[in-house]
Amino acid sequence: MSAWLCLYLFLLPGVSGQVVDDGQTNDARVLIELNDDDYRVRQAATRRLLGDEALTQDDLDRLFIASETPEQRHRLLRVARHRVLREMIRDRFDDQPGPGSMGLSHQTARIGGPGDDQQVGVMVVTTLPGFPAYALLEPNDVIVGFAGEAITEKATADKFPELIRRHQAGEEVDLTVLRDGAPMLLRFRLGNGQALGEVYNTTELILNPPYSQAWAAVQARMRGLVDDGTEVQAEATDHNATSE
Repeated sequence: MSAWLCLYLFLLPGVSGQVVDDGQTNDARVLIELNDDDYRVRQAATRRLLGDEALTQDDLDRLFIASETPEQRHRLLRVARHRVLREMIRDRFDDQPGPGSMGLSHQTARIGGPGDDQQVGVMVVTTLPGFPAYALLEPNDVIVGFAGEAITEKATADKFPELIRRHQAGEEVDLTVLRDGAPMLLRFRLGNGQALGEVYNTTELILNPPYSQAWAAVQARMRGLVDDGTEVQAEATDHNATSE
């Protein structure tokens, strides 16, 4: 099966299950990072787990049992949801031809104050678990380049889905993003556009069955490992934004 390859500008050391040089197991380090006081550290650790193709459900169960805070458990459940949906999508859609998809909702963004030459981009509103954008992007990221093309007035929110659909599912593309004003170059494989409409109600951005039931079963089992009532918090969505 093909994998969605994600290259990050900022990567944290180590991979799941290995021992690092400072004597801590990587599990302990990951849990510390997931509960760090610095939001950026927590986000970077979460993205690393989201993009770890070798991460197994057993790995996540082990981390979940060892976790001690709601923040850690919430983030581990996010990772588990993404992994469950990603695997279901691959089983159903891998190697099927069709237009590409990122799995996000978005709106037009203009960067620069009055009187400046404003840069135009596409601001991320929401990303959808199971699709590439969820492991790569964060709300308020601004996409300014896609597959070597700069985002212009002609390729802002209304036209951005067309820009994505020019490329095929499984195709590797580059994305230029501004995060907190700093540029990042990300490379990834596009998801399947047909899968997007099957997995999600793209108007309300909620899971359709059987994907919703499959995730509910995994979440309930994981919660039972610690029996603390931890749930994945609802993520903000903009139902007026288009999803692609």
